[in-house]
Amino acid sequence: MSTSDKYTIPMRLMHWVFAVLILSIIGVGWYMVGLDKSVSYKYDLYHLHKSFGVLVLLLLAARLVIRWMSRIPPTPKSIPPLQQKLGKLAHVLLYVFMFVVPTSGYLMSNAGGRDVPLFNLVMPKIIEKNSELAGFFHDAHGIVAYTLLGIIVVHTLAALKHRFFDKPESDVLHRMM
Repeated sequence: MSTSDKYTIPMRLMHWVFAVLILSIIGVGWYMVGLDKSVSYKYDLYHLHKSFGVLVLLLLAARLVIRWMSRIPPTPKSIPPLQQKLGKLAHVLLYVFMFVVPTSGYLMSNAGGRDVPLFNLVMPKIIEKNSELAGFFHDAHGIVAYTLLGIIVVHTLAALKHRFFDKPESDVLHRMM
């Protein structure tokens, strides 16, 4: 396998950083909302969840620049055209939802009258307090987070299918390793 078959090192690094970040943020999100208000560290988790969500938005901008500047290896020709199109659609949706999930959380916090931290910094307010909008963004944040997780699962299963069940030349996972 030549290095021209692989994504660039910055692309691979960003891919795995985002995988860990997003899965961790979703896991912490599930955990924190299930905690009773009396749990002493519940709101510390909210602070971290929001901070890492803002970090995803900032890193996403860097990731898009890196992607724009990087050579993308071609999809193996052994993968059927429909699967290639579905793979491209999944990648577009991943980028869209990596933006929409933290943005909806940011707007939910703003509309709920709460600050959005980036660790020890307070991010600017984008919208004013509005309980109706807070409810809308709360619902949207949950729906789009689950949707993102579903796309990640399909993305992962597709890569594993190509790796372990298709012809060796259809393996796409090695491109990100």
